Amino acid sequence: MDHKAFQYPKQVSIKSQNRQTNRSVRFTGWSDITGKWFYLALLVAMINSSLSMGQISVSGLATKQIYTNSVTFTVNTESGYQYSALLDGIPVAVGFAVTVNTPDYHELLVQREPISTGDQEVLLVQFIIKASERFDTEWGLPVWTPLPLVHSASQEYADGHLQLVAPSVYPAGLEIPVAARVKDSVDQRLAVNGILTAENFSGSDIQLFRGSGSGFLPAATQSGSIDYQPSCGPLTAPKTIAIESETHWQTVSGAINTDSNWGEKARIHITGQLSVASGVTLTMGAGSVVTVDPDLEIMVWGKIVVNGTLADPVVFTAPDRSEPWGGFVFESGSQGDFTGTFFTASGADSSWFDNNSGRGSSHRHEQCLFYLGQNVELELTDCYVLETPGQLAHGENARLTLSDCLVQKMVTCGQYNGGQLTATNCEFIEFPSATAGFVDGDNDAFYLNGGPHTFTGCLIGWTLDDGIDAGQGAEGAVIVDNCWFESCYHEAMAWSSGPRYATVTDTVAMNCGQAIECGYDDPFIDADNCFFTANLVGARFGDNYARSFDGFLDVQNSLLLFNYRDVWGRAWDNWQLHLSQMEIQNNYLTRADENFPNNMVWAPIAHPDQAALLTSFKNTAGTLVGVGIAVGNNEIDLAGLSEVNTVPVRLSTFTTVPVAVNYAIYADASLLTRGLLNFIPGQTVQNIEFARPEDENLRQVRIVLTEPTNAELTGYSRIIYQKPYIIQKDLVVEGDDWRYFKGVSEPPSDWNELNFEPDSNWLSGPSGFGYETDSGYESCIATNLTDMKGKYLSVYARKLFRVGRPDQLSELILSMNWDDGYIAYINGEVVNSRYAPDPPSYDEPASTGNHEGCCGGSCTADRIDLSWFIERLAPGENVLAVQVHNTSYTSSDFLFIPELTAYARPLPGDVEPDGDVDISDLAIFSAAWLAAEGDPEFIPACDIDPDNPGLINLLDLNVLGTNWLDGAD
Repeated sequence: MDHKAFQYPKQVSIKSQNRQTNRSVRFTGWSDITGKWFYLALLVAMINSSLSMGQISVSGLATKQIYTNSVTFTVNTESGYQYSALLDGIPVAVGFAVTVNTPDYHELLVQREPISTGDQEVLLVQFIIKASERFDTEWGLPVWTPLPLVHSASQEYADGHLQLVAPSVYPAGLEIPVAARVKDSVDQRLAVNGILTAENFSGSDIQLFRGSGSGFLPAATQSGSIDYQPSCGPLTAPKTIAIESETHWQTVSGAINTDSNWGEKARIHITGQLSVASGVTLTMGAGSVVTVDPDLEIMVWGKIVVNGTLADPVVFTAPDRSEPWGGFVFESGSQGDFTGTFFTASGADSSWFDNNSGRGSSHRHEQCLFYLGQNVELELTDCYVLETPGQLAHGENARLTLSDCLVQKMVTCGQYNGGQLTATNCEFIEFPSATAGFVDGDNDAFYLNGGPHTFTGCLIGWTLDDGIDAGQGAEGAVIVDNCWFESCYHEAMAWSSGPRYATVTDTVAMNCGQAIECGYDDPFIDADNCFFTANLVGARFGDNYARSFDGFLDVQNSLLLFNYRDVWGRAWDNWQLHLSQMEIQNNYLTRADENFPNNMVWAPIAHPDQAALLTSFKNTAGTLVGVGIAVGNNEIDLAGLSEVNTVPVRLSTFTTVPVAVNYAIYADASLLTRGLLNFIPGQTVQNIEFARPEDENLRQVRIVLTEPTNAELTGYSRIIYQKPYIIQKDLVVEGDDWRYFKGVSEPPSDWNELNFEPDSNWLSGPSGFGYETDSGYESCIATNLTDMKGKYLSVYARKLFRVGRPDQLSELILSMNWDDGYIAYINGEVVNSRYAPDPPSYDEPASTGNHEGCCGGSCTADRIDLSWFIERLAPGENVLAVQVHNTSYTSSDFLFIPELTAYARPLPGDVEPDGDVDISDLAIFSAAWLAAEGDPEFIPACDIDPDNPGLINLLDLNVLGTNWLDGAD
């Protein structure tokens, strides 16, 4: 069985041979594998007093330097010497240029000795390659992007139940918030991954991250009952939501100067700035709904008490979530106590801290849902904060207590300067979302200064930066106990400055850049009984900056397994290992590390008692787990294949028993290779590695997982690399005949809609349309508007076009060549406009006179992506309509030439492909079916039926036949 540790995929050209498997493997870092012999060689050289530094020369590379993206160097040679060079422990050529383009910490060791007689010389060059797209955030580390989730196996849900929180009675016209948790038999969160789905709510699926998630149901348009019965895995939780036939809103604004109780099921519309005076308490009861108009804040000098329940939560929202409200501003000494409450659509001001001086320092500038001034006390229990463009909160020596809360999809939970933050059994996920691309923007879950702060039983993850960043600022302490961190681009826990005193116990960190970092200045970190797995680094002293490092890292009784580096102590003040500032003992490591000898090697197959150590960290049921290919998209451009490729396969969670899964790789109709991936207990990621087939005519490469052991195929079981196959469909082209209306008056209001019937006032003519009184547009004008100058400012035009199968389209592009402003519509809906007048009436000029059209030469028209509109196209006829405005009655010219182009995916069954399903496709399919009969795992490109992947059978034939009868788009 292969006990290979987790390896992060790296693009390097240096290879070594694994003799056991006789295949090319990529090197994962000298300090983990070859460090011992290297240091022994240096030690022997120094003892013999024969180490000479400076005689060996290397061009293009200096020691202790950082290079962006790549560096090219040459080990210079002189006659009379014999040279050898190792880059990260792998031999490289001397006397020739060598390029290194892998972001990481690297070491070049060069040795030379005279051919005749003399001392051996050794030169060590340390350097870093950093990736430009990651700026200065990952010095010394490979580029890290967390792997996507793999859903849980059905067995993991055993003994679980689904807890659903949503309003029981709600107004029409407002999106309905929903929160979901999977709980175990003792009402603790069950760490399963899955999608909450419900019949008749296909667009409202909710992804559960380790047992928690939230979302919205669409706004109801009429009264009655909504029967919402979502399920996830084997669990379901029905919920009936009554939609009010009529909602009587109480409008509120101004100052509340006496104690007030809005009661239960109140319907409050805040239309102006609202304030709660000092010494005054505002109370509201279960089932209340509060809508707040855009940009408005609720100022609190007194106290707010909200008494929602899980059955009848209170909701704070905006009338339209696309126009957010502001937030609560709790002034010094005020209080808040919220229970059973939803909050969404706050954070209207993206520069609130810039626009409100004196409110304290903040890494992010966005408005907070809760701003907490000096000595404020705010308690949130069973609260849900969903999808806001701002921050959760900000504290200035305030006390914030969160219990059983879910915070999801915002820029950050905020910065807390002093005071005390206490979070118990909460989930803080998606900052800003699990699918967002990397930006260097301080999207931490929490940024902590001072303290004390405590996190107990919390889930923190899916951040574009850190889970907890206890960074620069005042001295303080942080306790992290029994928490789970996952999928943080950088650190799960980053400790620095202060001095900072952090205690981390009984905690899991996986799929993060670094699990725990003891960074710059004075952090003193104690970690005990933790499990850090599948990260770039498990435990790290030092960080990604060149600063001073005066702290201490103590990690004991923990499992540091299957990380790219289980333990690392190199810092960039002197580029040395800070071993004297690390106490790493009585832990299990993936492999022995001579720098940390007081630890054990993980070998749970030989020693089953080791696997039992995982039990205290794993809270899902059974031993069966999910497995799948861990990619965001299972259809990938064939051009993405490199000379050597790595495809990660991930488990839904770690398990105490071995897991295995077969894989096969096909190049077109040929089997390229087969293999078996083995996961030992505690391991969650393995890699499939393969070389690109050398075939100029290659159309497709498929990777297929089959026959898992102790697992279910719950993620992608196959991925396809294929040449992009797109059929271009010219829906509207230059020269087409249009119906057009001269803007001497306003056209009928429905002129741009599909069912409008033009009368005799609408003329016909080919595009382009325009006039030219000087020179420039003449060759592009097919319909010459010779009477336009001095008489009318606008022209209205419409053109019918046909789309047979909108569901097959992948792109829709409007190409527009115009002078001077326009509005474009499809089926009556505005899809794009440039320099349009306001209001857009017939006698209004374009808003600019500076835009010129394009005619002849090398110029090109503007291309506008309308792919978002594809789902709104009607099968069959549609209409493109444009109104174009000149800048003035006396303008010397005018032009517009609209074109509309669609790009279609191939129909299932179009296996040639040629844009149609016909008898040729049937012939190819039949031959492939016969070829597959002798090999049940053979999956040719003719596997058509998407609901039964990995199989070629009658279902595929049925899909082919259906699309043949339907015809091409």
